[in-house]
Amino acid sequence: MTFGTADRRRSRRTAVKAVAGVAGAALAVTTAGFQAQAAEADQEVRQNGDFRIAADGYYATAQVTTGVQTPLLPIEVPAVDAHVTVGQIESEANSAGIEGEDEGVHSRAFGTIASIGGAGAEFDVPYMVEQVALPEEAETASYGLHGLEVPIVGNLDAISGEVKANWNNDLITEGAAGGVLTSLYSGVGEIDLLDVSDLGPVSELLPIELPVGSPLVTVGAGQLLQETGTFSKDDGTLGAYAEVSGRFGDLSILGGAASGGISLGLAGSDDGETPNSWGRLEATGEPGGATFDYDLPALELHVADDEVIDVEPGFDETFELGGVSVNLNFADYRDDDTVLAEDGTVASASGGGLALRVTLSVPLPVVGEVEVGSAEIGLLSFPELSVEVPQGGIAEQVILEN
Repeated sequence: MTFGTADRRRSRRTAVKAVAGVAGAALAVTTAGFQAQAAEADQEVRQNGDFRIAADGYYATAQVTTGVQTPLLPIEVPAVDAHVTVGQIESEANSAGIEGEDEGVHSRAFGTIASIGGAGAEFDVPYMVEQVALPEEAETASYGLHGLEVPIVGNLDAISGEVKANWNNDLITEGAAGGVLTSLYSGVGEIDLLDVSDLGPVSELLPIELPVGSPLVTVGAGQLLQETGTFSKDDGTLGAYAEVSGRFGDLSILGGAASGGISLGLAGSDDGETPNSWGRLEATGEPGGATFDYDLPALELHVADDEVIDVEPGFDETFELGGVSVNLNFADYRDDDTVLAEDGTVASASGGGLALRVTLSVPLPVVGEVEVGSAEIGLLSFPELSVEVPQGGIAEQVILEN
């Protein structure tokens, strides 16, 4: 499955292009260590003429913890520590070969339904798919599942995905047109997090009475897409790119605003399917050729009966609902966390997406507020996006059998 079409680019609400030396861009939150690694990788690329494109991400992640030891609490709080990552995808295209794979494998695309941890154990849900090249498969590999129950954390309505890995002369040889090296798609149905019945006596502390079987947080259906590839330049050499897009699903906390809780959704019209966030990194190997172009949607927040709050990138506020505290952070893109090499050989970034923390506290004599449980949720995150090409672009002739 491909994405990033001209039609969708024309429909973007706002786009910002970042080039070396221009403020205002990053897919958020890259560490100094990652920047150092990128610089080291850049040096290796310059020396041997190879190129590499890597990307990973996930649609949603959630961690739930409860439990506190104090004789002052009016109820017993069971100890819970569980987490789940849903719709995880990752890809790499590397002309020098991919570490950990067989010799001759130069591209890899991988997707999994969910990885789950809790009670001291880590395990992957056995519904995953991988495709590598070479050899290059003619068709995409796909997976799907309906109705996944994750102990403690919640329920996943459905998830499906496709992955494709390519590697041939048309994509990597000087004078060629270029094209898609890896593509990934992950579609996720509604996610219900933390069933009220799993909270036991803790549910009595909620400021809103929710029926048994109701989730504390619901994440609406969404999707995540990822693509890497090459494109031709005027001199016949190739540049490289990594492109990601996704769809933020609606959020409902404590039954949503209609029940006295919180609702978060897109502002304006929405067809329920089209991706509403987008980002693209390019590296051409020419001065000024490392760029980052992105777009984020406008969101609207409803808190109980209060007026609607606009949520733009950079939003970070906390709301109090009885003993429940809700912090919402919509990460903006920071240019000091992006690596855009002046010579155009490296473009890299990392995305934070939308982060939510729900904290449940109770007042106790003398000590004050005591936290008894929390749930942390992240949507549409891209921990790594990087494009590395030689100076001048991809120019070395490559001999491969198609």
